Amino acid sequence: MAAPTADRGTRVPPEQIGYLAGGPGRAAETALARLMDAGLVRVAREGWVSTVHETELGETTAVETSILLRLSKPVRFDSVVRQAAKSPEMRALHQHLRARRLTRNARPRLAVWWLFLVIGVVLGLAAFLEPWTLFGAAGFLGIAFWTYGAKPLTRAGREALLRVDTGNRVLAVAVEGFRGRIGNRPVGDHFGLPQSVVKTLPRKGKQQRRRARSGAASSAAGCGAGCGASSCGSSSSCSSGGGSSCGGGGGGCGGGGGGD
Repeated sequence: MAAPTADRGTRVPPEQIGYLAGGPGRAAETALARLMDAGLVRVAREGWVSTVHETELGETTAVETSILLRLSKPVRFDSVVRQAAKSPEMRALHQHLRARRLTRNARPRLAVWWLFLVIGVVLGLAAFLEPWTLFGAAGFLGIAFWTYGAKPLTRAGREALLRVDTGNRVLAVAVEGFRGRIGNRPVGDHFGLPQSVVKTLPRKGKQQRRRARSGAASSAAGCGAGCGASSCGSSSSCSSGGGSSCGGGGGGCGGGGGGD
């Protein structure tokens, strides 16, 4: 049995790193990677995932537990990821990331944000002659700040990604996904996965377009779900916590049911 390596080299648990880097789909891949790393599940060459019943469960996250409970019989690799990405546990993980201030509601940047900035600066300069214009300056500068937009990841979320050690194979999945590469080596190779199995997951380009569409939809709805399991993140983005990214997004927290 492989020794678990998921929690070394980062202060943010791997699932949360996955959500921040690529949204709920990436977090689901990361949860599956940790289960494989810990010897709790195995993947057949044909792509069927099953539990290793001889192994004690040990410490698992809510998302990992939800995956194990669905493996009463073998399930296709890509289906495991999709189901976990849409699970209530993943939505709870998103909320946990929000509570930790690693993700936030994304705001689109408006093309005219700079116009409000210019007007605010002009009114600010005019305040030397007409002090009352300071009120207008403050208002326009505030509008400029808001219309400049905001990415799903907060500064703390971005810093968490910068500290990740991709030499750890579970964290490599969190950052790049099973379909990604670290150096010249496919990430899936670190787990002995055939490319025929890895390629059942969505391509990165398709995943990013899905994030863009879901991010726009969540913005139109007031971003009530934020980087939830069916919308942005990444910012997936975004585990031991109860969460994308969010999306981070991924980066940010974004992404739907599959991994990159």
